[in-house]
Amino acid sequence: MRFGARVSAGPGRRTAQAALKLAVAGALLGLGLGGCDRIRDLRGLSTEDARAIGKEAYIAGYPIVTYYAAMHAQNIDANSPTYKGPIGAILSEAVLPAPGMPGVNRPNGDVIISTLQADLRAEPVVLCFPDVASERYFSIQITDMNMYNVGSVDNRKSSGAAGCVMLMGPTFLGLVPTGVKQLLRSSTGFARVIYRTQVFSPEDLDVAARMQSGFTVQPLSIFRPTSTAPAPAPAITWQRVSANAQGSDFAKTLNFLLPMAPIADPEAAARFGRIGIGPARKKSFDELPAETREAILAGFADGKAAIEARAKSLEKRVNGWRVDSVTGDQSSFKGDILQRAAAASLTPFGPSAIDAIFLPVDTDSRGAPLDGAAKRYTITFPSGLQPPVNAFWSLSMYDARTGGLVANALNRYRVDTLAAQNMVQGPDGSTTIYLGAVSPGPGLEANWLPAPNGPFSLVLRMYMPKAKAPSILPAGKGSWSPPAVMAATAPVVTAVAPEATDAPQ
Repeated sequence: MRFGARVSAGPGRRTAQAALKLAVAGALLGLGLGGCDRIRDLRGLSTEDARAIGKEAYIAGYPIVTYYAAMHAQNIDANSPTYKGPIGAILSEAVLPAPGMPGVNRPNGDVIISTLQADLRAEPVVLCFPDVASERYFSIQITDMNMYNVGSVDNRKSSGAAGCVMLMGPTFLGLVPTGVKQLLRSSTGFARVIYRTQVFSPEDLDVAARMQSGFTVQPLSIFRPTSTAPAPAPAITWQRVSANAQGSDFAKTLNFLLPMAPIADPEAAARFGRIGIGPARKKSFDELPAETREAILAGFADGKAAIEARAKSLEKRVNGWRVDSVTGDQSSFKGDILQRAAAASLTPFGPSAIDAIFLPVDTDSRGAPLDGAAKRYTITFPSGLQPPVNAFWSLSMYDARTGGLVANALNRYRVDTLAAQNMVQGPDGSTTIYLGAVSPGPGLEANWLPAPNGPFSLVLRMYMPKAKAPSILPAGKGSWSPPAVMAATAPVVTAVAPEATDAPQ
């Protein structure tokens, strides 16, 4: 887009005032609360009404409170054990997981991570990324406070070339500078940016880290120095996240956050105001009669139970693998606030399925728990039917009890697309991966993913899954399915050495 082009909230020749109204309305649909017309009587507040409104408010506000809990721990509370750094800075970690590393369940050894907590209240920020070799995967995922995936940048969109995108808040309607290739709009005043940079091997870590250091962020007024910097956004006295933030303190926590992620629906805002939530409230939650507060807290509990039930119903199993991807952009939820809350509970800040999908499994083909002390296992991909991706796939091994890596003689904790190129194939062209605490034999160790001497689990990660058949998409209904983990007592495939190749090791 050329310099001087103006961001518009709608097509055609709408006035700036009309466009602004549309932008605000569209951006604030984050709490679109369809299906709640049943509570219309605003003259009195029965305990039944209070409970029903409490349930609705809990479901609508759950993603926002969940977002803030992570934001506070990582970017606000410097005493938090998970604190990474301040708001507004790109915070990079060039570390690969290792056995005994605490704090992360089923850590990802495929990529190194950078994060940014962007403040969009005063003006947009411009995110730039460096030239990347086309064979190295990278992605930039943006999630707002409503837990909507606002958009993403990756190898598909950039073709490995350097570029910049502009991330805007819900009401921005200014000029767009030359050099910005993509515009992304958050529905809230803050948004989390997650950068993923592929690492081919431990020896490649330094190279990946240099590429990682090429990510930059600038406020629009600095990226375009000819523009006038806006007034700073008001300072925020950050509220501590209590242990009851999603319980008895939910109303207090949500009230603090709603100025950053406001309710768009005026009828919903009026309903929530009746129980002391939102700008339309006549009284604070604590000023309501005791029986009303008890009814509201019961409604919060109802909301929590509804989220848990929906989350459980969303889990899909295919050949023992959990194949579900429930995160996405605003349109993917179609106004279903319960679906949005369930997604936030299952995979907060997870990528959209078209960008990446992660499939865990902890049972074999018969439903028995995986155990490296008791059995050996195999996973066989038929010829031409390895995980269908446009980037790469990986299969990682974890201790089922701790979620961590377990040391093994090969220092091998995953196999992936590159490793599969050097695996021994069966006579029919299939590729079998051997899982167990004991080697499958000298001729098959290239195909071996060592397992702990006890319970274990696996995660199959697919980056940029193919959209056309064979495809895992839509998740759980695609034409390609991950093969079951088969229990075996000994290798059963006759090995055939692969042809010589120049593929990376």
